[in-house]
Amino acid sequence: MSARNRWIMVGGFAWMVGCGTTTPENRPPAPAQPQPPASAAPAPAPPPASPAKATLFERLGGEPAVSAVVDAFLKNVATDKRINGRFINTDLARLRTLLIQFVSSATGAKVEYTGRNMQVTHAGLQIVDEEFDALVGDLVAALVKLNVPEAEKAELLGALGPLKAQVVSPPPVAETKHDPALAKQAEEIAAKLRAEGQGSLADVLETAVKARVRGQRTYAEQLFSAVEQQLPDGRLDTIALLFREGAPERITSALIQMPKDSAPQPKLAVGASDDEEKPQKPSRASLTGTLTADGGGGLLGVVTLDRVGGKSAARKPKKRIIEQRDRQFAPRLLAIPVGSTVVFPNFDPVYHNVFSVSPAKSFDLGIFKNGEAREVTFGKEGLIRLGCNLHSNMLAHVVVVASAHYVVTSPKGEFTFKNLPPGEYTARAWGENSSEPVSRTVTIHAGQNTWNVAVPRGSATSLGTDKFGVSRGDSGP
Repeated sequence: MSARNRWIMVGGFAWMVGCGTTTPENRPPAPAQPQPPASAAPAPAPPPASPAKATLFERLGGEPAVSAVVDAFLKNVATDKRINGRFINTDLARLRTLLIQFVSSATGAKVEYTGRNMQVTHAGLQIVDEEFDALVGDLVAALVKLNVPEAEKAELLGALGPLKAQVVSPPPVAETKHDPALAKQAEEIAAKLRAEGQGSLADVLETAVKARVRGQRTYAEQLFSAVEQQLPDGRLDTIALLFREGAPERITSALIQMPKDSAPQPKLAVGASDDEEKPQKPSRASLTGTLTADGGGGLLGVVTLDRVGGKSAARKPKKRIIEQRDRQFAPRLLAIPVGSTVVFPNFDPVYHNVFSVSPAKSFDLGIFKNGEAREVTFGKEGLIRLGCNLHSNMLAHVVVVASAHYVVTSPKGEFTFKNLPPGEYTARAWGENSSEPVSRTVTIHAGQNTWNVAVPRGSATSLGTDKFGVSRGDSGP
């Protein structure tokens, strides 16, 4: 850097400004400097550097003040009928922790926010301006109550304001279509509940009707289900179509109670024909390989093999588990023979709503709480994409196979078939983000064989649809 370059501050950012350059070879001689007399007083010391401006986090009062703001905000939300229905399925202790982290980080504290990004957190919630404005109003009321100065209040709201674009995502206009007669009937039932002294249930049902009229179908159906669970069987049957029209077949079999000490399931992939039944004959051939996406990179997926011109005994149906734990499905990928049954237990402190709109098997398990489960039998070969209608980040796949030989890959796409009769096979390979399997003919000789296969790269960011078929968007870049 030149001796004549300097730093200036513009809008809070340091910018280096160059005023020409010199080198030792062409630098002009420095003019002689007058020497002060020996008796002269020493030059005054330079003034001390200005202290760095305190962060908004520090000016608010640090962690105790931010915690107080969050607590006051949540208290306001709890009594705000415009928005409190959004929090009926929320782990409030976890939410409080994440909000404190988020506000602290946004105001300059060196605090890590451990939650998901705003886009994924709110994907599929179809929040409208009215709801966002209610949240802002509740926050402003909390700041006023705690006597936060105007400057800091404006700065905090300014830091959070740009989030609106990531939070608000109104439903498509087409989703507002509904039967007005059913909506009126639902409002009448809410009025009767209020007259019976069940005001809290009436509030939730009224909010459900309002959400349905606005086209927020997932939210409306969640609220309706919450009321339905609290009332005698059948009381809301006449208005169920208002909230559930267009959803997959609803499975209403009795809930299964799961042991509280149930061990967690593997997180990634489960399913291999070699591991499920002992071979009747010694191994004569094996096949190893790697499943990759076009352009490189291994994939979690499934590979199946079928003898060409020959018959292999079908695998017996299994009973497997895909759990909901830590707001994720586990395992994320399950391969099962046709006719197998999968149990879907919930081990989270919030409700989940497992569903699929896949052609091979569409279903809706409804909401159920921690320690409960429902099961589904898969009688048709195909790929089933699973989602939770209440949590858009949750995604898993079930691959139902009719093949005698099948295996899931490792996260790097590696797979192995240990025991195969030599011959010609039709091999099919499906990657986790693929929409259709790739089919190839493979000849397997006695001994060890190798086969690598690439499949089209799918969309890893798509969050799919809710159970009404409405897109949830994607998780961003």
